[in-house]
Amino acid sequence: MAKVQTVRCPKCGHENKVGAKFCTNCGNSLAKEGALKPTFAEATSSVTAEEAKEAAKKIWETVKTVATVGSRTAWIELAKPEPALEGKVTEKLKVESVTAPNELAIWGAILACIVLLVFALTGNWLLPLLATAAFLVLSWLRWKRPYFSVLALKTLGGILGKQVPNWNLKVKTAQGEIQIVIYGEATGDEPQIGEQVRIWGIFDDKAQTKLRAWKIQALDSTGQRKGQPFVAPRLFPLFPVLFFLSLVSLALALLIKL
Repeated sequence: MAKVQTVRCPKCGHENKVGAKFCTNCGNSLAKEGALKPTFAEATSSVTAEEAKEAAKKIWETVKTVATVGSRTAWIELAKPEPALEGKVTEKLKVESVTAPNELAIWGAILACIVLLVFALTGNWLLPLLATAAFLVLSWLRWKRPYFSVLALKTLGGILGKQVPNWNLKVKTAQGEIQIVIYGEATGDEPQIGEQVRIWGIFDDKAQTKLRAWKIQALDSTGQRKGQPFVAPRLFPLFPVLFFLSLVSLALALLIKL
C-alpha cells in the first residue's frame, strides 16, 4: 500500500494530513508548510509524466537507430558489400558443368516489385509504408538469406536447369575450415592452393561453415591485393533489395496522392 503523505507541524512535530490548515495537536498554522509540499496526487502525476517522457525518448532513440543503421546496412549490402572472411586455400576442385542452383528468392523480388508498383500507381501509400518499415528492420538485423544472383535471371529461377561451371574450395580461417562454393561463369585469376585470399559471399548456414561466394581476391604476404579478383555472378540479399523497392514505391505513391 502506498504511503500517505503528511505535513509535520514545525512547532510540536505532530503529523497532520496534507491540506490541513492548522495542527490538530497544538493549533499552529500549517498554511505555509502545506504549500511547501505537493499532494500525493500531484507527486504521482509528476512521476508518471517523467516516466512517460523517458519511455518516449527511448522509443524515439530506438526508431532513429533502426532507421539510420538499417538503411545504411541495406545500402552497404548492395553498393559496397564487405568481405565475409579471409583465410588460406587448402583444397580446390573445379567441375566444368553442374546444374545451377534454384534461387527462388528472385521470384519473391519480382512478385514484391509487381505488388508494390500496383499500390504505388493507385496512390495507396499504406502498404508501401508498412513494407518499407518491415524490410528496414530485417536489413537492420542483417538478414542476408534468402538471396539471388544474376544467374537466377538467366536460368529463369532454375526452371531450365542450365549447366554452369562450379568451383569448390576449402579455406582455413581463424575460426576453422570453411567450405566455399562458386557457381557460374567467372573472370579473373582463379584462387590457388596455398594462397591467402579475401572472400565475398553469403553464408548458407547459421554456424557459418558453408559460404556461397561470388568474389575472391588473392593477397600477398603483406595482406595487399595481388592480381585480378576472381568474380562470378553477384549475390544480392533479398531484404535490402525489397527495402529500396518499397521505399521507391512509397515515394511514388505519395507523389501520385498529392
